[in-house]
Amino acid sequence: MDLISNSKDWKESDDNQTPEFKGQEVKKGEIDYILLSVIIILYGIGIIMVFSAGISEGIKYGEYLYFLKRQVVWLGISFLTLIFFIFVDSASLERVIKPLIWVIIFMLAMLLVPIFVERGVVHPSRRWFRFGDIGFQPSEFAKIVLVLYLASIFSKKGERINDFYRGFLPPFLIISVISFLIFLEPDFSTAFMLFFIAILMFFIAGIRTISIVSLMVVSIPALFLMINNEMYRKERIAGFLNPWADPTDKGYQIIQSFKAFAFGGFFGVGLGRSVQKMNHLPIPHTDFIYAIAAEEMGYIGALLILLVYMVFAYRGFRIAGMQQDNFSFFLAFGITSLIIWGVVFNISVVTGLLPSTGVSLPFLSYGGSSLLANSIMAGILLNLSKNRTISITQTEKLVWEQ
Repeated sequence: MDLISNSKDWKESDDNQTPEFKGQEVKKGEIDYILLSVIIILYGIGIIMVFSAGISEGIKYGEYLYFLKRQVVWLGISFLTLIFFIFVDSASLERVIKPLIWVIIFMLAMLLVPIFVERGVVHPSRRWFRFGDIGFQPSEFAKIVLVLYLASIFSKKGERINDFYRGFLPPFLIISVISFLIFLEPDFSTAFMLFFIAILMFFIAGIRTISIVSLMVVSIPALFLMINNEMYRKERIAGFLNPWADPTDKGYQIIQSFKAFAFGGFFGVGLGRSVQKMNHLPIPHTDFIYAIAAEEMGYIGALLILLVYMVFAYRGFRIAGMQQDNFSFFLAFGITSLIIWGVVFNISVVTGLLPSTGVSLPFLSYGGSSLLANSIMAGILLNLSKNRTISITQTEKLVWEQ
């Protein structure tokens, strides 16, 4: 963000005057092009890896390009949507939050109605609506609605958020209802992710530590019951703790992921040459796509992907810190946190640091709803980047005026 290089843009503004310097801050009118470049790079890596990792699975559908073609269509829709949200007035988003909350709750509830499953409108897994050959996953968009809602609540309530009945309880109930509906699909990982980000945003909003601790104490028994209630969740924990105890079943997926990293070495086996994607690592184009990337591009490629995500995190949190109003700050912080913690959870699973969660890798994993939802959030974040402010020195002011 070179101040001198931007001076020409200021001089060629509509009023042809140099900017006013009040409090040594200047409002910027351009989006964060570094962040936009990072997003486009992630789009590119995602398409390449979906093409490579999805070949074996695509053959099962009768066409090796099956997943690539679908992802390209979703990418086109997602990119146009990103551009659209760059130019949407962020204040207008706050005005539609209440209707969006009710819409997302209604859609999540509809997934649980048996008649819709019987008629094929809802996928048997109860996570997607099906419209012909197109799937739509409401839980992905529930993430956006949750962040918008919390950003609005925190910006309006301020310190009153520490009032248990009028400040803390109402948003907590909304979060709980949305998370519980997603959990019932069942989609434990997304429900946990939403709850985790909500607690993080509560903490940033300044809620008392005792309230956070109390919330976590109450949540731990509930978390234990949720895990213990389903055999497959207990098996995932067992496979995580000791995958080699049952290498053909509970530990199979994570062991195959380890093998992908081992085969890749430092420089990889080459794009398209993965062995693990050929019916060894289950559904490699979704949650475990990072393992295929590591196998084909090696540790160097895997680290470069991590570096791109780190730049995204830096630019995102930087944008949040430069906002002038609380709503924009919480919105930018929440969006960046959702995307980056999605990266952390996914890569932690792929590398054996966490049990399998089903959290996709943002922008890289195959999936239209996930790609579209992340693109909407990225578009909003780029929109907010136009409103950031920077501090300037007296010397920089003189350079600008020249």
